[in-house]
Amino acid sequence: MIHKSMRLLLVGVFLMLFVAGVAFASAKFSDVGDYWATEAIYWAAEKGIVEGYPDGTFKPEKYVTEAEFAAILARYVTNTDKQKIAERRPGEHWAQSIYDELRQWELPLHGYDSDFGKDAAIFRGDVARVIAAKNGFNLDERQAVYYMYENDLSAGMVPGRMTFESYRVDLPLQRDQITQFIKLLNNKGHTTFLGKPSPKGNADSDEIVGIVDLPVEEVEITDEMFDELAKEKGIENPPRAQQEWEKLAKSGGITSEEQITPEILDILREKAVGFVRDDWTTLSDKDFEGYKQAILYDLKNVAKVGNVPIVISKDLFYETKDWTKTKIFIVIVNGRQSWIVSVGKLGNEYRVHDAGVRVEDIFSN
Repeated sequence: MIHKSMRLLLVGVFLMLFVAGVAFASAKFSDVGDYWATEAIYWAAEKGIVEGYPDGTFKPEKYVTEAEFAAILARYVTNTDKQKIAERRPGEHWAQSIYDELRQWELPLHGYDSDFGKDAAIFRGDVARVIAAKNGFNLDERQAVYYMYENDLSAGMVPGRMTFESYRVDLPLQRDQITQFIKLLNNKGHTTFLGKPSPKGNADSDEIVGIVDLPVEEVEITDEMFDELAKEKGIENPPRAQQEWEKLAKSGGITSEEQITPEILDILREKAVGFVRDDWTTLSDKDFEGYKQAILYDLKNVAKVGNVPIVISKDLFYETKDWTKTKIFIVIVNGRQSWIVSVGKLGNEYRVHDAGVRVEDIFSN
């Protein structure tokens, strides 16, 4: 008779064998469950491309340094000298031998002669350029992001979008992300840029082509080209005006009149007021300049106005249709606040009657 504890043990073993391979493999790393990168992590671990930590963890969300990325790439490809990249020379950075080997292909890495560059986190934009260069394409950051999308090496960081911004070039690369990049690269084979093969000739996905004597591509990758590529991939990017509005939201906001394009104006008018108005009014250049100078003078010493330029636009003026005929400017202060400024004239003198915050953050909704 099998003891109860033994039966429970056998049931547990059976369940472990019955569950899919990914779940079974997850026992290797205590902090890797079943999620989007699980398969890539264990694929890379089995290939010897990445390793876990002595405590049995993988730390999937830990940032990757450039040296660690270089080591992973050098281990993955077949045309590096594996004995050379394994050398650890006294008095030198642990990855110097790896950089010395990769130097021959002129991959765009920062740490060839800088230990600081080696130990700094590598950003997703840099990774895109290095992967493109590995396959023989000398691309700037924007071109490299397009290349990653074109070849299905990345889907970006925002589901349902394929824009330059949604790739997030400014984010440090994580350990789980690098395994996915390498696995996708391994599955891809030959890659193209704008449909063309590498000018240095194609190589297998597990070899480095490099960019020696190869000038940077001159073609400009526009936002519209990202939109067209997204459509080819079955993705509908948001309207251009919305994308531009989101760019402003992530930056310092609206700090100059030049940023208020016709597309942005429609959004700004509603966001800055809180509802749709139908009484926007066109001023003469003379009146606009007079009111503008009066507003700048009136607001220059207001405590709530910071050092960011105040934006006063001719297109953000309205006159109420009621009997008061109140004249109002919507002024953008601190890049993100809309202020309602009541103005008027006394004879030939332009005046500010009242001013105050209307919307604390025009980008908050």
